[in-house]
Amino acid sequence: MVNIKQYFFTLLLVCFCIVTKAQNGHLILLKERGVTIRSFSLGNYINFRFSNGQWITGYITNIKKDSIEVNQFALQTVMTMFGTYGEDTLRLGRLQLHVNEIEAFAKDRGHYNSVFTNGAYLQAGGIGYLLLNILNSLIKKDPILEQNNIPKLIGGVSAVVAGKLIRKANPDYRAIGKRFSVEIL
Repeated sequence: MVNIKQYFFTLLLVCFCIVTKAQNGHLILLKERGVTIRSFSLGNYINFRFSNGQWITGYITNIKKDSIEVNQFALQTVMTMFGTYGEDTLRLGRLQLHVNEIEAFAKDRGHYNSVFTNGAYLQAGGIGYLLLNILNSLIKKDPILEQNNIPKLIGGVSAVVAGKLIRKANPDYRAIGKRFSVEIL
């Protein structure tokens, strides 16, 4: 009786191993200087910029050695029957593309981007300082480009330029290239 149970268990185990599939192991890895910071697998939501500049959003339906297939969709703002605005999903179909055609990945939702990190604070402060300086010069009837006033104007302009440089250094996406790379594993 014991031998029959062992044979039955072994047969059941063999059948179970034949029916189940192992994972195919295909992953899309987003790396920052060689270190994986994000991975995508089948069924994951993905948001990236295509080589033609279009942002593509969707769910990954297939991953091959050098290409991926994305079930593409777009969210549109529409007016409801009550006169309020809501979002509607527009399904655009499947798109198959090569991994080298991905130019950038959008940063994750909830990524903190303050007025300090995007340069808006410096730009607004520099413009406000310039306007205040010019208005004070006009009210006091002093020449705007006076020798004592030129360094103050240069300070306001340099704050605006520094804000623009900070904005350019901290975009809302991760550009593929020198710092970030994509790999299919």
